[in-house]
Amino acid sequence: MNTAATASVPLNVLDLASRPFGGSNADAVRGSIRLAQEAERLGYSRFWVAEHHGMPAIASSAPAVLIAGIAAATDRIRVGSGGVMLPNHAPLVVAEQFGTLRALYGDRIDLGIGRAPGTDGATAMALRRSAEGLGVEDFPQQLLDLFGFFYGGLSDSNPLHSITAVPGLGDAPQVWLLGSSGYSAQVAAALGLPFAFAHHFAGENTEAALELYRSRFTPSDILTEPHSMIAVNVISDDDPEVVRAQSLPGQLSFLRMRQGGKPQPVSIDEALAHEFTALEKEFIEARVARQAVGTPDEVEVRLTSLLQSTRADELMIASGAATVDARIRSLQIVADRLGARATA
Repeated sequence: MNTAATASVPLNVLDLASRPFGGSNADAVRGSIRLAQEAERLGYSRFWVAEHHGMPAIASSAPAVLIAGIAAATDRIRVGSGGVMLPNHAPLVVAEQFGTLRALYGDRIDLGIGRAPGTDGATAMALRRSAEGLGVEDFPQQLLDLFGFFYGGLSDSNPLHSITAVPGLGDAPQVWLLGSSGYSAQVAAALGLPFAFAHHFAGENTEAALELYRSRFTPSDILTEPHSMIAVNVISDDDPEVVRAQSLPGQLSFLRMRQGGKPQPVSIDEALAHEFTALEKEFIEARVARQAVGTPDEVEVRLTSLLQSTRADELMIASGAATVDARIRSLQIVADRLGARATA
């Protein structure tokens, strides 16, 4: 079922530096590096790390630092953020960090930018040390300030116009806008940026958001035609029982988070022993309905269907499997079935 359309789509990875049950933050970071090295070996094009704060099961709170470690441990694969949550950071800091990464690793660095803080309000305040810049209405100006630091051209009326980002100015990475709504799609379209949609946790609005992005796209110096990517949760194995065992810890953890908690990593044994209520089962089924969780044949069908319905230009695999070995196995299956192309 390897169609020409899917075979030509670059395959990428999104990682959260998940801390394994009974493991340490060091184990989580080592797992990310190992996953990136395997993704490079398999021919994946990009490896992105997310930004989350105050979550005991996730160690990806400092994307720029983690990107540096992963880029140092790989040779060819593009490494970036999926994403940096811009409301948490002064645009100057982001420009300097990613300008430095470009100075270290050249054109292998991507900067995916998100609008949500990726954490609770108190943590967002602690990161920014002020409520200023945390509103939705502040986001477009933050983007423009960031681009000004990378490319120059801040207007004289901008109070930041006399500041130069070093490194930063002239060192722009490849910039993507991330989102899970029509709002982000419209911002990406208006600014002429590539757009990555978070289908892995907002799967009901994907086609509509991407169509909105394409219909309203305005060419820019960065991009002349719309270019999109979808992130999909993939957990796959030849044995359906392995798929179930690797899936349930993440589902139970997500349920607890939705109930207001910040859960510790969940073991496979605990997840298998958990008695899910009818409502919890319904919630899980709805959450994975448009993801790619199953045997290799099932995953291939689902991913092919999504690529056809969304017309995405790139596919990003966000594996929620409980162990690094299982995440690697999912990458191997997708590469085998959809044909990851070798990185240059």
